[in-house]
Amino acid sequence: MIIAIQTKATLSSRTIPEHWFSLVPSYASKSYGGLILKMTWEPRYAEAILQISQKRAINRINNYVSPSELARAKKKYDSKGQSSIRFGVEKAGAGYHGERGDFCLVGGVIRGRDLTVFYRSLELIGGFAYDLCLFRELEDLLDIPWKTVTVMATQANVFALRGNSNEKLYPKLRKIFQD
Repeated sequence: MIIAIQTKATLSSRTIPEHWFSLVPSYASKSYGGLILKMTWEPRYAEAILQISQKRAINRINNYVSPSELARAKKKYDSKGQSSIRFGVEKAGAGYHGERGDFCLVGGVIRGRDLTVFYRSLELIGGFAYDLCLFRELEDLLDIPWKTVTVMATQANVFALRGNSNEKLYPKLRKIFQD
């Protein structure tokens, strides 16, 4: 089990690449128990990932964020300076083995310019990368320039299968996070 931080008091922020390279040092499958990561928000990484596949990024946003939930969260944030947001709208398609899975990103809390997100499970190549695009879009839609993003996941996995989209995505992410 990896826990990047023990308590809120010891919460230290690292960069997105520091976290990613510590969890995904090579293209090899791996599972972690619980995971808590606090990252200094750097939107340039999300913007670079968006250029890999705008369609995949847009689908992520559309599948996870409903306009009514976004409006509710924005109204609450504007009046209180904090809000929660629920994720998970629609997953199209048959999924693996003909069964559509649950949503992995379930909710978030916004306090000031800090976003904390909660995952049932987090896939650390494609899931993590395209969720950065989701957080970047939320930044624009809510008009909140994030200072930090904290990720809490009950489980995290690296799915390094041969012949799937992660195999093609992995070297592109390495290049983005090394720059």
